[in-house]
Amino acid sequence: MYKGKLLLLSLLPPLFLTGCWDKKDPEDRAFILTLGVDPSAEGCRFTFAPANTGEGEARTYTAESETLAGAVAQIDGQMSRKTDLGQLKTVIFSGELLEDSQKLDGILQELERSQTVSEKVMLLATTDQAADCTEAVLAADSKTGTFLWDFYKNTAGEVAVTKGVDLDTFLTEWTEQSGNGVLPRISVEEEKLELGGGVAVTQNRIYPLSNAEERGYLFLLGEAEGALLEAVYEGETLPVEIGKSEVSYDFAAEDTEILCSVTLPLEGTLQGGEGMFLSEQKREQIERIFEERIREEIEHTIKIAGRAKKDLFGILPRIYRKEPVMTEGISEEALWQALRFEIWPELELKDMGRKR
Repeated sequence: MYKGKLLLLSLLPPLFLTGCWDKKDPEDRAFILTLGVDPSAEGCRFTFAPANTGEGEARTYTAESETLAGAVAQIDGQMSRKTDLGQLKTVIFSGELLEDSQKLDGILQELERSQTVSEKVMLLATTDQAADCTEAVLAADSKTGTFLWDFYKNTAGEVAVTKGVDLDTFLTEWTEQSGNGVLPRISVEEEKLELGGGVAVTQNRIYPLSNAEERGYLFLLGEAEGALLEAVYEGETLPVEIGKSEVSYDFAAEDTEILCSVTLPLEGTLQGGEGMFLSEQKREQIERIFEERIREEIEHTIKIAGRAKKDLFGILPRIYRKEPVMTEGISEEALWQALRFEIWPELELKDMGRKR
């Protein structure tokens, strides 16, 4: 009798456990890896690129809704598989969407609140249609769907043509910089993906950045390791790769202006060329040539923010942290207009390369 009661008690707990009764198998889910967002009459047009978990090639599908949750609900009502954003790696925003601050803020807030989407999801911008880029991403990597993720994780930081930005980082910068920021750029050229450059975003306006302009931005961040620059010396085009990139900012009040001195301690390696021994004089001459090249590139990038009359590149938070007294009682707009920049690259060539 006693043993029978023990057996009955041991069988009861499993009856109250749901276990995996409501859990869907992987083949019953559509794991979305890339999401494109364009504006539409219904709010936004969402393009979903799923992972290829079965036979044949995966295909994109779209829905129009004011919210991402609404778009997912639409798709779920049309498919036999449940849309799963838990594996989402990349979100691509079109330029048109980025120029609509209300829609952009709504999508960013929804992504931030989502219990499914990771805060480390990569954000990209395009001046093309996000739907076209999403199609191209799927075509470029129909098996794993992690091509973009791998590029920004493994490659972008080593070639300095763009900077990976995840959701958490962008939201932090977006808040700190009063609704201004820079996203890496993706485009489609002859049905092929092009990665490089950036898109500076401000309220209802975007400013596309070329590869050189994005590189100037990376110098301002002190993150230009891997950048390759070229300059002419004695009739020969010489390439230099940046191996170490740092930056420091100093601010000084001068009458009605505030001088922003940007110092860039840099180390580089001379690539190619004849590989011959260079005298100390020639080495210094080459360093000065490239310092001027870098200065011009950074100044050109800063002029974009000057035309926008906005701090696109995160300079003001630096002065707020470093010189709080200097900024008291001055509006952001007035402070930005008062800034005058001096750029001081300090390049040291560490290695002349090898003879070829």
